[in-house]
Amino acid sequence: MAIPNLARTRFGHGCVAARGESYSRATEHDADRDLDADGYLGLTMTHRSHLRFLLEGIEGIVALLLVLGTWPVSKRWLRNWGSTVAERERAWPGDEFVASPHETYTRAVHVAAPAKDIWPWVVQFGLDRGGFYSYELLERVGGIPVKNVESVIAAFQTLDVGDEIKLHPKAPGIPVGALEPGRHICFGQPDHVPVAVDPRRSWSIYLEPESSEACRLVLRGRIESLREPTMLKQVGLGLEQPIDFVMEQRMLRTIRRLAESGAS
Repeated sequence: MAIPNLARTRFGHGCVAARGESYSRATEHDADRDLDADGYLGLTMTHRSHLRFLLEGIEGIVALLLVLGTWPVSKRWLRNWGSTVAERERAWPGDEFVASPHETYTRAVHVAAPAKDIWPWVVQFGLDRGGFYSYELLERVGGIPVKNVESVIAAFQTLDVGDEIKLHPKAPGIPVGALEPGRHICFGQPDHVPVAVDPRRSWSIYLEPESSEACRLVLRGRIESLREPTMLKQVGLGLEQPIDFVMEQRMLRTIRRLAESGAS
């Protein structure tokens, strides 16, 4: 979803913690305490190892520097990284949240796993939920106390339209505008609903089955023109685009790794 506030790169604001429990306090490969008496008991959270945290952090720093330095040229190929022409040109659920976009991008990866094995990772996305599946080191540098999980958490498998997902502890949540379990989650507001954030945005994740054992994992963002195009906002928006790419491609690749490995 600039470096001082990586949460703003996706939505300009930043999930509600299930049962009020913050997973950012958990330790490496730690088991969660009993949360309450409503059935969420004995949940085990597995976090990425220290070695993976370090190696992915180094990868993220290098990728960020390279992409920031080459974006005026490389954006031609990276804006729609991994997606097909058909995926870029089709109309997707959630597109209507930004009816007249200034910028639209579509990114995708092939996942050698069925949708039912990918969806649990997608639906638990968010701060104080499953995390962002991206470069945890960069997220922490951006002031986001996230701890990305490597296990499916039963308490976070329910999400409804109208729920809000946090991207940053000090920012408002982003609303779920459309949802079809097993197929897509779209964040944003209907185009006729006024929003405070400038520019208006939508951000969506889709599962498109290719066969009974494979899927396309597609991410799509749409951004309107700035309503108040100040110099600061224009610079910020320009920086967001390469940062978004770096963080989102790692998120897609991590979800693919988790789903294909059968982690649960």
